[in-house]
Amino acid sequence: MSRTTLLAGLCLGLMALLPNAMAADPRPLSAADQVARMGAGVNVLGYDPYWKAGEQGNYREEHFAKIREAGFGTVRVALFTFPHLDEANRLDPQWLAKLDQVIGWGTGNGLQVILDVHDFNDCVKDVPACEVKLEQVWTQLGERYAGQPDQVVFELLNEPHGALDAKAWNGLFAKLLEVVRRTNPTRNVVVGPTRWNNLEELDTLQLPEDDRHLIVTFHYYEPFAFTHQGASWVEPQFSEKTGVRFNTPGQVAKIESDFDKVKAWSRKHDRPILLGEYGAYDKAPMEDRVYWTRTVARAAEKRGFAHLYWQFSSDFVLYDFEREKWVQPLLEAVIPPKP
Repeated sequence: MSRTTLLAGLCLGLMALLPNAMAADPRPLSAADQVARMGAGVNVLGYDPYWKAGEQGNYREEHFAKIREAGFGTVRVALFTFPHLDEANRLDPQWLAKLDQVIGWGTGNGLQVILDVHDFNDCVKDVPACEVKLEQVWTQLGERYAGQPDQVVFELLNEPHGALDAKAWNGLFAKLLEVVRRTNPTRNVVVGPTRWNNLEELDTLQLPEDDRHLIVTFHYYEPFAFTHQGASWVEPQFSEKTGVRFNTPGQVAKIESDFDKVKAWSRKHDRPILLGEYGAYDKAPMEDRVYWTRTVARAAEKRGFAHLYWQFSSDFVLYDFEREKWVQPLLEAVIPPKP
């Protein structure tokens, strides 16, 4: 056998082994790369009857296909887990099967899927009881989805506030992260500050320096008098007043200034940013909702933040289930049409 033939054989053998080696030891996706893949996204499924046993709900796989076709990169799935726990804090197998299906709809259509535990209202009432439940929830979710691709991201708790002040939240977050890391050591995890994921609380967030698989989130609904005008669940000063406009340079400048603060924090701490929620309630004038949405989305993109509109359906509606059509002006505000 000639030397040339021997070398050629060795090269072919190494090339044959390479795919298996790559599959066996893939490089974990960095938090920054995950945010880049997320791009523009949308919140889904939070209050839909899909989750109730025996009810179909509005969502089907075709909606996830439409989300991807429209140009979105991510869905954030709001999960109310506590109602589906038994007395031993075990998650209902039927509910988990539905979640399996949703994850498959998302990943199967090339979307990043954020599993967002949305039991925040229960947690701010009784932190010790919440801690017990959340540790059990994330133990089960962590074990069940440890084999999922890195498209699947965990968000440990939506919008901590009230009794979950900075001290309490930092303590609870550290415990939950430890639970997740037992089964998902390099999966990217979303965490935001207290006071409803308020950007002004970013400096209170205590993150482990040695864990670089963390994505920091904030939510943005300012000016609140505009985005929540007429909403029944907020204080009377907002719920009883409509006709509030968003149409001045000063209002735009405030958004730019707020997002500059977030960017400065991101640079200082070397953490990528996800704008996890933003949207304007449908009682606001449509023209101004579109302007506000466009302003916020472009401000996020300009600073390298991924951004997720709240929400696909319901009262901040981006998609009309009755007509099975996008609310086109809002869709184009979130994702501008290609020229």
